[in-house]
Amino acid sequence: MRIRHIGCMATLAAVAALSVSTAGATDRCKLLMSEPVPVSMVNLRPVIPAGINGTEARFIVDTGSFFDFLSPAAAAEFKLSLVDAPPWYYVSGVGGSFVPKIATAKTFAVAGVSVRDKEFLVGNNDFRNGIVGILGQDLFRIADVELDFADGVLRFVKPQHCGDKVLAYWATQQAIGTVHLRWTSEQQPHLLGKASVNGHEIEVVFDTGSWRTVLSLGAAKRAGITPDSPGVVPAGESTGLGGKPVPIWAAPIDKFEIGGEAIEHTRVLIGDIGMRQLGADMLLGSDFFLAHHVYVANSQDKLYFTYNGGPVFALSARPPTPAKAPAAGTPTASAQPGTAGSPGTAANPGASAAPMPVSNAPTDAAGFLRRGMAHASRGELELALSDLTRAAQLDPHDPESHYQRGLVYWRSRQPQLALQDFNAALALDPNAYQAYLARAELQLPRIHAAVEEDLGAVDRLAPQQADLRLVLGNLYQGIGQYAGAVHQYDLWIEYHEDDVRLPRALAGRCGLQAAANIDLDRALDDCNQALSKLPSAEHAAVFSNRGLVYLRLGRLDRAIADATAAIGLHAKSGNPLYVRGLAELRQGLTAKGQADLAAARKLQPNIARHYAGIGLKP
Repeated sequence: MRIRHIGCMATLAAVAALSVSTAGATDRCKLLMSEPVPVSMVNLRPVIPAGINGTEARFIVDTGSFFDFLSPAAAAEFKLSLVDAPPWYYVSGVGGSFVPKIATAKTFAVAGVSVRDKEFLVGNNDFRNGIVGILGQDLFRIADVELDFADGVLRFVKPQHCGDKVLAYWATQQAIGTVHLRWTSEQQPHLLGKASVNGHEIEVVFDTGSWRTVLSLGAAKRAGITPDSPGVVPAGESTGLGGKPVPIWAAPIDKFEIGGEAIEHTRVLIGDIGMRQLGADMLLGSDFFLAHHVYVANSQDKLYFTYNGGPVFALSARPPTPAKAPAAGTPTASAQPGTAGSPGTAANPGASAAPMPVSNAPTDAAGFLRRGMAHASRGELELALSDLTRAAQLDPHDPESHYQRGLVYWRSRQPQLALQDFNAALALDPNAYQAYLARAELQLPRIHAAVEEDLGAVDRLAPQQADLRLVLGNLYQGIGQYAGAVHQYDLWIEYHEDDVRLPRALAGRCGLQAAANIDLDRALDDCNQALSKLPSAEHAAVFSNRGLVYLRLGRLDRAIADATAAIGLHAKSGNPLYVRGLAELRQGLTAKGQADLAAARKLQPNIARHYAGIGLKP
């Protein structure tokens, strides 16, 4: 099987768009630079614009991927036909491996490169937030790459006559870290380098597609850390292209060192990230890249970086930094400003390319918007508001700056200001369905009529295949529109049949159909599938939903059995108690039924009103 790569077809014409000398006339070293590619941080994911068959699309910059991917929903949205990959062609990632499908776009354009008949692998999961796929080393090996996510900029660079000079051209007073890169193969050109955790050497994959840095359980154990160690706490689950959720924990580490930089007394995520086939121990994610200005020197097999500020692996909002002492989790460096070195080793003072008159600092509305989004992704809300306000002032007709500022005001617990910005965004662009969705979520607890109108706008304007259909279904449920919620779940399930979230979606649709009293046979099938696929820890809600289906069908013994099973798994939920109570009353078990209803009302005082609203009264 032969896959056509961007790198195989692209020329460096786009990369040579800007030529800037690194020094005086006697220095032959030059860096030929592309025009900057705008990068927007979306929930710690670096996203760049592209075009598929002439339609705008957004992709994650993923240096940890060896190829380019689309989600199944995106392939359907762009009307791309799918063909099966050979069974021996499989993809591995966090959560396991799978055999992908292949989609071909007639035209594809990104970062100044345009190609025809571009092939994508089609994975299992959606990338969410309107993101259609990921672009990997297939694109980012065509030249050197500068990654300055904090300022929202990516550039392709082609060095000329630079030899082994340090290519971090922007660094004047900053210390420059240097990592020697190792490539696994042409088929899987991951960026690997060495680092250490608590003094134990590890191999890291520089992976901008991983929104957080994750250390493998094996490497963590070698460094004296396990999920049972003091201070280690569960941090939910992580999913990747492999599809299967992987449990992760947040763990304290004493010291992380890489390229001459040391980060002390910080916390990182640990989990079984499935990098054994690469011999790697850590995914060094976009949190690291956001805290650093990075130059990937493919031409030298090196990676250079300088520190931007703030905690590197912060798992919460940025804490204040003392005036003269670094905060926990912020780096210290032994390398000299403007040079490259390793701990305890002086760098060659003549080895660095001289600074060039190129700055990534924002000067226009789009630049301030991207930098504001970068601040927001790290929880630096005051800085984000400042930049987003500047963006809105420079371009008052741009709805995106108002929308993004509204999101930050919302996170800052300033709902009225958030509402004003969402209103402003929609006044500027009445088709901005993400702003309708945000406004609906913001107002849901109070204003149902306005929420229903906004949800209708989202339903009308958003692509049928959009991942937000799941969110939309939950919002319809929140205003008691259960049939409308089922419709949204139907759309999501139709285009996400291999998504890792499918079992939970089936469990949710089962409960919604029971509440709406529609499609009860399908509801039973949904709950049964969910029970067969979900871990036992999540069975309580499914048993409760299926018990309600059985109650609707008049199969009272089964309703009581399922409700009892749900109560045994989660005793503090009022729903299974109320369902069991209703079933017991219908069986003539008055005392038991009244006792269960009373216990349910004690747990959820408004529960009787809810069930009366869906036509179920004692």
